[in-house]
Amino acid sequence: RAIQAGRQQLGITQKELATRISEKQQVVHDYEAGKAIPSQQILGKLERALGVRLRGSNIGQPLAK
Repeated sequence: RAIQAGRQQLGITQKELATRISEKQQVVHDYEAGKAIPSQQILGKLERALGVRLRGSNIGQPLAK
């Protein structure tokens, strides 16, 4: 949900987010649907692209600058 909320806040599609992190749209879809097995590498790319924490206790909070 944090991935989807961050993406919607930026006003971009799953395909645009996938392009930004150099992954396929299906990967973004699977993460948003909770079907993907989390990869730390992909979560890191998503965090940087969205500017939102996706790991730890502050999920959904903005990344510290």
